[in-house]
Amino acid sequence: MGSDSGQGYEHSALCHSSDRELLASALPFLNGGVDAGDMVVVALSRARIDLVLAELDRPDAVTVMSIESHYSRPASAIKSYRDLFAASLDGAGSVRVLGELPIAAMAEEWDAWARYEAAVNRAFAEFPVRTMCTYDTRVLSRADVDDVLSTHPLIASPTGAHPRNPGYVDPSSFLARPQRAEPDPLQHTPPAVELTNPSPSVARRAVAAVSTLAPGELEDLVVSVSEVVTNAHAHGIAPVEVRVWAQPGHTVVTVRDSGPGPTNPFAGLIPEPGDYGGGYGLWIAHQVCTSVLHTRDATGFTIRLTMGTPV
Repeated sequence: MGSDSGQGYEHSALCHSSDRELLASALPFLNGGVDAGDMVVVALSRARIDLVLAELDRPDAVTVMSIESHYSRPASAIKSYRDLFAASLDGAGSVRVLGELPIAAMAEEWDAWARYEAAVNRAFAEFPVRTMCTYDTRVLSRADVDDVLSTHPLIASPTGAHPRNPGYVDPSSFLARPQRAEPDPLQHTPPAVELTNPSPSVARRAVAAVSTLAPGELEDLVVSVSEVVTNAHAHGIAPVEVRVWAQPGHTVVTVRDSGPGPTNPFAGLIPEPGDYGGGYGLWIAHQVCTSVLHTRDATGFTIRLTMGTPV
């Protein structure tokens, strides 16, 4: 079942410091799902997939998922899982997922993935699904572990019981905190383009004129810039300032206005029509850009769109 009561989403954290600790909680969770007739998914690194499958009672009954492709972007991972759950559930079935984030994703964009862990509590709430998210405490900082405990309502246990986590923070409150904003290396150089109050079409052309991205990436970035500039004009406070930095295979665009930004803390991660940035435009940007960062300060709100990889 999706939960002990047969309803709703259960989201557990499995913090472990050894393979033995991982298996102690993961195996009862997975074997129990197979025995119950659930769809059981394992989304781990290749080495850990082999470790887990070797110990399962029925490894043939488990669906294996590549984490490198699945966890490319937080918003696209949410969409992918929602699509999987919707396709797999017929109103009576349920799903169990044992997953982990790629080490590279956690090292480079931990804040974005911590926000993902908070958002899924709402994004998956309608589904009879249980997910157990594994985190190796040997490679996480204390602050990262604190984020894990703040975003998971339940704690995994080898007994099979998943007790309530007293450190859990309401997702809206967690997502309302400031995002960590390390400048992209390109932002230490002068921008190739600086525009004030451009129309979406002017902003699109400016990005296309200086970017050397591959055609598909450039098209996605141009669409994203257009959506964000449109939102800034419609819901922000002038002036709207657009800056573009570009190098081969890597482009960074910031769109800033003097307003407070979206009031919806899930903006971009879950497609919801609503106020500034709360609809589908910002969600599209989160789907296709390499990264999207929202920052606020005393003078306004900035969205940074990044596409490609720094040289």
